[in-house]
Amino acid sequence: MTQWDSSGGCLKKYGDRLFAWDTTLDGFSVYVLWENQLKNSNGTWSLYRKGRCTSSHGWDTYGECNKNFYENSTFPNAKGGQGSRIRIKSCADVKLIADHCTAWSSWMLNDK
Repeated sequence: MTQWDSSGGCLKKYGDRLFAWDTTLDGFSVYVLWENQLKNSNGTWSLYRKGRCTSSHGWDTYGECNKNFYENSTFPNAKGGQGSRIRIKSCADVKLIADHCTAWSSWMLNDK
C-alpha cells in the first residue's frame, strides 16, 4: 500500500486488482501508477507493462482496475523466463501544477 495526503493505493494480488482511493475533499482525482516486470530467460528483470488506474468518483470513494498479470510461478512468461513483480505509487491529479505522488512501493512478487 502507498499513501499520500489525499490519495491511497493498493494491489490485491489475488485477482490482480488495483485500487485508488480519494482521501481528501479537495476536488482532485486520484490515481495509482503501476509497473510490471518479468524475468527473461537469462534471469534479468525487465519492464513488461505499466499503466494508470484512476478514480474520479470523489472524496471517500475508490476506483478499481482489474489487470491480468503473470503469476510469479508461471513458466514460461512473455519474456521466456519465470518471475513477475509489481510496484505501485499513488498520486493526486492536481491541475496546473505537477501531480503529487508517493515514492514507489517496494517490488511485490505476484503470487497468491
